[in-house]
Amino acid sequence: MINVFNRPLLLFICFVLFLGIIASCKKDKDANSGQTQLLSFGPTGAKHGDTLRFIGNNLNTVTEIDFTGPGAVVPQSAFIKQSPDLILVVVPQAAEQGFVTLKTAQGDIVSKTRFNMNVVASVTSITPEARPGENITISGQYLNWVKRITFSNDKVVDTFVSQSLDKLVVKVPADAQTGPLLIFYGGTDSAEVQTDDTLKVTLPVITGLSPNPVKHQTNLTITGTNLDLAKQVLFTGVTAPVTTFVSQSATQIVVAVPASATKGKVSLVAASGVKTQSGVDLDLMLPAITLMSPNPVDPGANLTIKGTNLDLVDSIAFPNAPVVKSFVSQTPTQIVVKVPTGVLRGQLTLYVHHSTLSIQSPDILEITGSVPPPTIAFPIYNDAVTSNWTNTGWVGGGWGGTKDLNNTSPVREGAKSVKINYSGGYGSPLQLGHDAGKGVNISTYTTFKISIYGAPGSEGKKVNIGINGKDAYTITIVEGKWTDYSIPISTLTSSATLSEILVKEYNGTGGFTIYVDALGLN
Repeated sequence: MINVFNRPLLLFICFVLFLGIIASCKKDKDANSGQTQLLSFGPTGAKHGDTLRFIGNNLNTVTEIDFTGPGAVVPQSAFIKQSPDLILVVVPQAAEQGFVTLKTAQGDIVSKTRFNMNVVASVTSITPEARPGENITISGQYLNWVKRITFSNDKVVDTFVSQSLDKLVVKVPADAQTGPLLIFYGGTDSAEVQTDDTLKVTLPVITGLSPNPVKHQTNLTITGTNLDLAKQVLFTGVTAPVTTFVSQSATQIVVAVPASATKGKVSLVAASGVKTQSGVDLDLMLPAITLMSPNPVDPGANLTIKGTNLDLVDSIAFPNAPVVKSFVSQTPTQIVVKVPTGVLRGQLTLYVHHSTLSIQSPDILEITGSVPPPTIAFPIYNDAVTSNWTNTGWVGGGWGGTKDLNNTSPVREGAKSVKINYSGGYGSPLQLGHDAGKGVNISTYTTFKISIYGAPGSEGKKVNIGINGKDAYTITIVEGKWTDYSIPISTLTSSATLSEILVKEYNGTGGFTIYVDALGLN
């Protein structure tokens, strides 16, 4: 039982009741002060068309609610419900992510947090084709929520020409490629959508090449459409693209033909790296030989070369002689040239003006007084490894250097010889075998024949002729001319079977070149 006459306790109780009364009066004063307050709104993640709640004090003074986004305004007349502590509104279709503003006669009330929504953007159509740098229009729903667009070739655009609820206008990047678009949009559950339709990015197209055929390092005119989009021109046979043009427009490109261009397609490269190709080959004007007279010819005498486009010839190379750059006479159909001394039989090489290309005479020029090639009954190499030497798998063998089975100058017979470069290690770049151990019966033959030409720096070098895996005969190289060797088979091997031939470097130092031809048996 409380003692009511306890004066200190009674005073304390009265003081506590007084404080409670004061606090209650202050709360009632704040709630009824007339100040409009926004305490909360939601739900977050609402969709367009959902009902949104605004909770606060004196909300009956609100005359309009403005969402972020053009035209995203809800007037008081459209409120579903309005009371001092609650407003219900439908989220407008134009609403975007951002702050919400409540309009009152006393001033604006801006939400302290951003309003976000759960949206699903969609695309109904896109511009079907456009040039790089042009604008395309994307139509759909909730495109005002789009943050970026990725074109084919991973080209991202996040700045738009214009953007609205149902339309998005964007410039095509210069290096965009044909393909669908990937559209990223925001919201509480941001996502990407890929267009069903493909945007075709316009490319340059070639319709004509003129003149065709054309001379090297003269102007070629390329006609077509959208040629102003071309950044590079590619010629067949040329590694580096041509990026500097004589002139360029939407319908025409004028470009100098590179010196190394060969017959083939011409391609245009757009900024995207995509290539378009001419429908026809570009042909290059080259000289051609139809006749050499006289043949055989004396060293120091005049040789008449007949053919076509011979005015394009810059110089002529005879086997085993310096290049001839001065002619007795020259026309498009005929060249008269003095034959150098010291020449060997073989094909002539004609070099072309303003070009890195050359052509060879179809026939061998025979030299008067030169020793004819040896007669061989069983050829092993005669312009190629012959069918008698049937296992071509061994042709790729060898070590200690390189070989060229299709060398065209100098030659001893026919049109080709084997060029051998020795690099050391007792190398034998030329290693020929026959049927992996079975071999060729050579019992009816008596002589092994080989012709060797020593390149500059080979004088006095030695090579071994290897037979069936063993070094059998040593040859000392003579520089600057063909030397024919006839070697008795009996000195090379006692076997009646020939299964392997090596032309092997003698002392292992390498560093010289020889040519081999007229290889076989008699």
